[in-house]
Amino acid sequence: MPIVTSLRDRVLAEVDALSAEAAAFTAEMVRIPTVNPPGEFYEDCARLIGERLNRFGYDIEYLAAEGRPEHTKAHPRVNVMGVRRGEGAGPVVHLNGHFDVVPAGEGWTVDPFAGLIRDGRVYGRGTGDMKGGLAAAIYAAEAVRRAGVRLPGTVE
Repeated sequence: MPIVTSLRDRVLAEVDALSAEAAAFTAEMVRIPTVNPPGEFYEDCARLIGERLNRFGYDIEYLAAEGRPEHTKAHPRVNVMGVRRGEGAGPVVHLNGHFDVVPAGEGWTVDPFAGLIRDGRVYGRGTGDMKGGLAAAIYAAEAVRRAGVRLPGTVE
């Protein structure tokens, strides 16, 4: 009797296969202290995300925020946009998030910018809002692609 793997099972298998890498990517982002205010290291984090998206087949564009005097050369605001076109015309799925974090504050039992991974969990500033969410979105889209799902349209 042939074994038929459902689409859902294939996607979930890819999610499992990528989960450690997604956690490591989250930890990499946490190690970049994109604290706002003042808004430092945005370009570093945007480049890290852009490199990962590019590795996953996205066309990358870096966008500088304009028109705000507080976005000076000392603290430039840089965003990254990745676009991966599907097979033919179709809808656009737009995944959006941010990588700035609020100051760490008091009460941490670990270094908030160490990106500690313990027992499969990532600890640090931005893991819940929203560096972990960005990693989850990027890796979920990649899991779907690796599972062999070919959709029309665009993921950005």
